[in-house]
Amino acid sequence: MTLQEVTLLREALARAGERRLIWLEGEEAECIARAQSLLGETVFWLGAGPECYAPQPAAKALQRLGQECDTLVFNAFSGFHPDAFGALAGTLCAGGLLLLLTPPRTQWPAWPDPDRIRLVAQPEAAGRAGHGFIARLVRLLEGDPALSLEPPVCSQPWQPIGPERRLSCDQTRALPAIHKVLHGHRRRPLVLSADRGRGKSALLGLAAAELLRQQPSLNIVVTAPSQATVATLFAHAARGLDTTPEQLTGLSYCSPDRLVHEAMNPDLLLVDEAAAIPTPLLEAMLARHSRIVFATTEHGYEGTGRGFHLRFKRVLDSQTPEWQEIHLSEPIRWSKRDPLEPLIFRLLGLNAEVAMPMPLTSPSWRLISQEALASDETLLNQLFGLLVLAHYQTTPSDLRSLLESPDLDIHLLEQDASLLGVALVAREGEIEPELAEAIWAGRRRPRGHLLPQSLLAHAGFKTAGGRSYARVMRIAIHPELHRHGLGSLLLGKLEEHYRQIGIDYLGSAFSASADLLPFWRKAGLTVLRIGLQRDAASGCHAALLLKALKPEHEPELDQWQQRFVSQLPTLLAGELSALDPELVWQCLQGSTATAAELGEFERDEIECFALHHKPFEQSQSSLQLWLARHLAVLASLTPDERYLLIAAIWQYADWGRLAARLQLAGKPAVIKSLRALLARLLSSSTTR
Repeated sequence: MTLQEVTLLREALARAGERRLIWLEGEEAECIARAQSLLGETVFWLGAGPECYAPQPAAKALQRLGQECDTLVFNAFSGFHPDAFGALAGTLCAGGLLLLLTPPRTQWPAWPDPDRIRLVAQPEAAGRAGHGFIARLVRLLEGDPALSLEPPVCSQPWQPIGPERRLSCDQTRALPAIHKVLHGHRRRPLVLSADRGRGKSALLGLAAAELLRQQPSLNIVVTAPSQATVATLFAHAARGLDTTPEQLTGLSYCSPDRLVHEAMNPDLLLVDEAAAIPTPLLEAMLARHSRIVFATTEHGYEGTGRGFHLRFKRVLDSQTPEWQEIHLSEPIRWSKRDPLEPLIFRLLGLNAEVAMPMPLTSPSWRLISQEALASDETLLNQLFGLLVLAHYQTTPSDLRSLLESPDLDIHLLEQDASLLGVALVAREGEIEPELAEAIWAGRRRPRGHLLPQSLLAHAGFKTAGGRSYARVMRIAIHPELHRHGLGSLLLGKLEEHYRQIGIDYLGSAFSASADLLPFWRKAGLTVLRIGLQRDAASGCHAALLLKALKPEHEPELDQWQQRFVSQLPTLLAGELSALDPELVWQCLQGSTATAAELGEFERDEIECFALHHKPFEQSQSSLQLWLARHLAVLASLTPDERYLLIAAIWQYADWGRLAARLQLAGKPAVIKSLRALLARLLSSSTTR
């Protein structure tokens, strides 16, 4: 294209409010040279390119969020990172061109793409990765309307947001609704839902600025999965308060985890990208704060909102039935006629929808290859849609992993043509002895092999490296079919399959919660490790569980579990002092005592505490030994009784918080309850 043709195309696109993708194929140097003749004024260049355009790697793509460009160059020779591609496509404004630089389309799927290194444990193994994701991109790109270079004709020019039009129609409707959350009745949260590029973060920032201008003393707290996520919100708030910037001090960021675990009482809580925050954390926010606005992206590259819509809206219906939702559908940077957005959605699985299942009769299981899945667009959309609904952090990169990871098995639960459930399983282990030794010693931490690496490096089990594992990464059942035993059925099929092909262990590692762990424990998996740090996204500690698939490994698994049980009380006094006591109990269920028999002195001390007046602090060490010795007693107790024993004896719980949790009047009442409980247990035959 000549410079004049490019200029005319851009002008026509800007009038129509549309964008286009130009696909440049060939040698990398040739593609870069051709791209340079098509550039506009504001260029974002991703991947290798001339220094004068400040090219950035995919990993830094999110730094551009909230900004705009008229040319986005995506050099796929440097690797096709799906999240970066999805994120930056949203920065391209009307009249803009997305230049995609690739090897020739016939060669591109097999091209040694650097992004494939993320899919394998060792960089040298990148050649083992599949080609299904890129092959599908090529197929979907060919002939798409977004690649047409004919200037669009529109009778009515598109009007962008600007001095003439400060807010979109949707934003104008939503702004007073945000104000109403603060000034209206309590416990009436607002949900703002939108696809990316609809100006919801900008709207939250403008609303915060207006409220602070009206009431400078307000305390407005913003939370989101990360502080970087809310840069746009704060930028618009600052713009709205440019004449009185000191009022911006009334607006602050707080992480979801801190917000839930620390005593905070803002006048208004703004939750941005709510879909990427785990439901338990959102529930805790809803319980603690009475004036909340939740903003969520329906299709997002950093975690998607469909799961939010299914899971959290049920919570809202039950806890705050008068909640309101406003959907922002009008794009800000382009018109509704734009063909590029639908193409991006198709390429990255962002519009994956799940069909309603048929009435349940006879579910069947099968293993499907990545090649077969990549070529079946309908099934792929169903499957990815299910994964999106099931997990708050499912991203376009997961779609690439699904189609190209070399050690991934895809298990389907179906009924006729209806998809009921899916499980993704990573095959791990059989690590070379030398590398296993280095992992155990803390000298190496290669990518992948999560189960054996964790058992080697954290738990210190030397034999773990040589074993083979089937790690269940995701298991998702259609939301309409929960509580029908399908998850257990699918897990049973996995166990049967991996036992048959000679795998040593079936396992999983995930952010553990007291409502999730019983599913795995019921299937016979044993807890072997609890992570010492809370996951930043979920606010939960990770749990690692295993089940031996060969009789000869049962003694080894028992030994590993005994080690975990004996170590747990020490961890509960330190790093795991905030772990939910009910979760502690679930980890210990079915365990045998690891502590030594109590001596006469310890027995007398416990009796003196329970039946007389010996202070708790002077009896605590004996009580710790007693509890480790009598784990079985926990099964006969109520959750509150278990909470009291575990939190007070092992976790050194704060007496005020413990009293509040058990609805007791301070430390003396907690001690009294503890004495009474122990007296009852000592008199029962269980502990004699």
